[in-house]
Amino acid sequence: MKVLVTGTACELGKQVINWFSEYYTEYKLVEMNDLSDYGAINSLFESQNFDSVIHIAANTAQSTQGTRNLLQAANTCWAGNQDAHRFLLITADAFEAELILREYHDAQGMNLLVSSFEETYATPDFPFVFSAIAQQQISAKNNIPLYTKGQAVPEWSWVEEPACAVDILFHQAEAGKAYSIGGMNAWKRSDLEYNPIIQPMEHRYSTVNAR
Repeated sequence: MKVLVTGTACELGKQVINWFSEYYTEYKLVEMNDLSDYGAINSLFESQNFDSVIHIAANTAQSTQGTRNLLQAANTCWAGNQDAHRFLLITADAFEAELILREYHDAQGMNLLVSSFEETYATPDFPFVFSAIAQQQISAKNNIPLYTKGQAVPEWSWVEEPACAVDILFHQAEAGKAYSIGGMNAWKRSDLEYNPIIQPMEHRYSTVNAR
């Protein structure tokens, strides 16, 4: 299978490339990050005959136009045989994703699915970010908050977890649906905190094998 992967300059895009390269060695992955020229994208589709696309888009006006350039090229190239191909759009803009889904799947019949995702962090980043907060709180003899109080709080995911979710969506999810990669952030988490005086602390990372 030949898969075009975009957005590989961002942390999630890099991890998706690493993930698919490790678990799907039979796939040929082609990276592309400049989506401003529709003619160049269309020519690439004609010459490469991609089976599928994983498009990781940022939430900017420029990337919106790039997304549409990519969708139009794929739609044109795959015309008459849409079911044999798959287009997975991963974006931080859930509203735009819904509009695109209605336009290209419902109206034009593309084998398209979309998913929004929250911000991610890479493994090397976490100890530095958390340690600074933890040290400050310990010095003040305060509890260490594991999540800020309230319901409307930002969500950050360890980047390998949404990469695993991209794998699951790409291979198993139903076309024509909108998904969300996240941590059920609407749940109240104000009661989650760590007291360093009375509780030991142990760091563990875990991943889910999507296959």
